[in-house]
Amino acid sequence: MTITPAPVLPLPPTPPLPPAAVAVHRPSVVLPEHQITQEEIISALGDHFARIPHVERGLDLMRSTTVRTRSLVAGLPAMLAPRSFGHRNAHYRTEAVRLGSAAAEQALAHAGVGPAEIDAFVFVSCTGYALPGPDAYIAQEIGLRPTVRRTPIQQLGCAAGASALAEAYHYLLGRPDAAVLVVAAELSSLSFQPEQHSLSDFISNGVFGDGAAAAVLRRADPGTTGFRIHGVRQHLLPDSQSVITGSTTEDGFHFRTDPRVRATVPKVIPEIDAFLAELGWHPGDLDFCVSHTGGPVIMDGVEEGLGLRPGTLRHSRESMARVGNTSSVSVFDVLRRHHEDGSPEHGSQGLIVAFGPGFTTEILAGTWHDGAAAAADGD
Repeated sequence: MTITPAPVLPLPPTPPLPPAAVAVHRPSVVLPEHQITQEEIISALGDHFARIPHVERGLDLMRSTTVRTRSLVAGLPAMLAPRSFGHRNAHYRTEAVRLGSAAAEQALAHAGVGPAEIDAFVFVSCTGYALPGPDAYIAQEIGLRPTVRRTPIQQLGCAAGASALAEAYHYLLGRPDAAVLVVAAELSSLSFQPEQHSLSDFISNGVFGDGAAAAVLRRADPGTTGFRIHGVRQHLLPDSQSVITGSTTEDGFHFRTDPRVRATVPKVIPEIDAFLAELGWHPGDLDFCVSHTGGPVIMDGVEEGLGLRPGTLRHSRESMARVGNTSSVSVFDVLRRHHEDGSPEHGSQGLIVAFGPGFTTEILAGTWHDGAAAAADGD
C-alpha cells in the first residue's frame, strides 16, 4: 500500500517584531565658569586681528551666527595668548575629566542609577587627545566598576553625541537588563589659533563653545520620561570628506568647515526620508526634532528639508544662542531643553539628528514618553 504524504502547507509569514525601545533619561549639561558674550569675543578678536584686511567681514560673519553667549574653560586673554600644543592638551585632559565627571554624576542622579549599576560607558570628544583617554579617568573618578565596558570615540565631531546614543542603543538591544552611561566633553576654545584668520576661522570662532554632557540609557520602562529610541541610522555621504576637516599643527588642532556644508545637508534629507519610511513613518508625522546646533543655515536646512512646522527647532536655536555650537555636547543640551520647556506630547514622534566629518549623518528615530501620562493611562 502506498501512503501519500500529507501536503506541507507553507507557514504564515511571521510578523516583524516591533523595534525595541531604549529610554534616554534626562541629560545633564555642565558648562565651564567663564561665560562670555558674543560682543565681548567680537571686540577682542577685532583688536587681535586689527591689521587683517578682511577683519570687518569676518566680524560680520560672527555677528550673523545668532550666538549671544558662550562658556569657555579659560578667559579671553588666555584664549588669545599663544600656547603650545602641549599646554593646550594638558588643559584639555584636566578639564575634560573635571567637566565630564560632573556631568556623569548629575546624569546618574537624574536616572536614579548608582555608578556600580552601569554596564557600559561610551565617551565622545574631538577637541583634545589623551592616552589613556578621559574615559579611563572619569570611570574611576565617579566609581564605575572595573569591568565596565568602555567605548571611546574621537573623530566624529559634532555627530558624535548622537553616535554615542546610537552605540548605547545597539548595546542595549542585546542586553535588556543593562544600563549605559554616555558622556561628551568638548573644549573647542582650546583649538583657537591666534595666527589663523581666514573667513572660515572667523565663523568657527563665532560659533563654538565649551562644555560637557551625559545621559543614562536603559531599556524603556513605564516610569521614564524622555526620548525613546526605536531605530538608528548612520550615513556617510560619498566624496564629501573635505566638507568638514581638521588638521594638527605645532599649535594644536585646527578645524575647518567648508561653505559647501550649506549645500550638503539637503543631499542627506532623502536618506532621512528613506529611514523614516522603513519605520513606517513620514516626515509629516514628526512632532519634534532634536537637531544639533551646526548653525542657522544647517538648522534651516533640516527644518525646510523635512518640512517641519515653523518653530520645531526652537530648542536647537535657543541652545545655539545661549551656549553656541558645543559640538558633540549640543544634542544633549537641546534634548535637555525639551525636558525643561514645553515637552513634546506623550507618544509624539521625533528625531535626533546630527552632522559631522565624513560627511556623516547620525539619525535616531523615536517617541516622547511621559511617565506621568503613561501612569495615568495605565500603560
